Amino acid sequence: MFVFRSHLLYSFSRYEDFLALVTKAFDPKILFLTVIPLVAGLSTRIYSRLLLSVLLTEYFNTLLKWILAEDRPFWWVRETKEFTTLNRPKLYQNELTCEPSPGNPSGHLMTSTTYLYVIFSVLEEAGLQYGKSVVIALRICYYLSLLLISISRMYFGCHFLHQCIIGILLGVAMTKLTMSLSFEKYLTKMTRKRRLAYCSLICMVLLLVYWGQKLFGIDPQWSVKMAFKWCDDPFYLDPSTTLVFSIIRLTGSLVAFAIVGPVLKSAPLDWKRSIPLTLIMMTIKWIAINYTPRYYGVIIYYLYTFSIHLLFTYCYMRLVPAIASVVVDPRVQRNSRPKIN
Repeated sequence: MFVFRSHLLYSFSRYEDFLALVTKAFDPKILFLTVIPLVAGLSTRIYSRLLLSVLLTEYFNTLLKWILAEDRPFWWVRETKEFTTLNRPKLYQNELTCEPSPGNPSGHLMTSTTYLYVIFSVLEEAGLQYGKSVVIALRICYYLSLLLISISRMYFGCHFLHQCIIGILLGVAMTKLTMSLSFEKYLTKMTRKRRLAYCSLICMVLLLVYWGQKLFGIDPQWSVKMAFKWCDDPFYLDPSTTLVFSIIRLTGSLVAFAIVGPVLKSAPLDWKRSIPLTLIMMTIKWIAINYTPRYYGVIIYYLYTFSIHLLFTYCYMRLVPAIASVVVDPRVQRNSRPKIN
């Protein structure tokens, strides 16, 4: 593995800035704050499908990380007994390396696979009219994107190769499930109370795993301690990348989704209104997150995070289409039909 990573470092060192840009761009947290909300300004229907797929994929990723509890390379190399003091390699680190969650499966790859799958499916559908060559080109771009993300994650010592591969495979499987029309229709037929009950069930499963590990003497926060122990600079560590924070963020968005429900049909949006509105909301959300109360206790910190993600997800699904939907007068539609002689 380290021979392979040494080859990566040698081959891609000149492209380090580009690889850093790739891994930052496809950070699940960044996707939630930038690219995914922009989709809400383009189409409420696509945003609904994308949001559902990404949320459930991230929940599944979090659950598997806790269950599998695999090391990340940057602390495994310091903890393993496969090396001695004399031959233990020194891994290159920077602020992108020190993530405090377990390594398997890769959250970057799992979430990005889902996100890109939805986006490229929409582009393929639009590109069919231009022939198969466009579809083939889009699929090549899709696989190249996943390859680049994998290389960037291994280059910075965040993941092993198998963790990236598993992340991609599970991302594809989850997307095929959550994007199926039958699954969306099933959720649509549910009452709001029942959808909220399913949200509670997901949270209960995660709580059971968390406290079950404690019951068996396993510290659910062991990966955070490993990251603090072996990260060259503790200031590299970001609390928003911990599993507990991710669950709070996801739950806020999922509750909003459960309240509104899947959007199977939506009126087209006037982009002159929807895009500026979405950009304004994104800016306000960034500011609100930057002013998160971090020094008033964990409960306040998590409640604030939960509320921010619930509020803005609800607004993207309800407020944007309410203000920016194109209203077509049915009388105009009838009068615009060609007359048949």
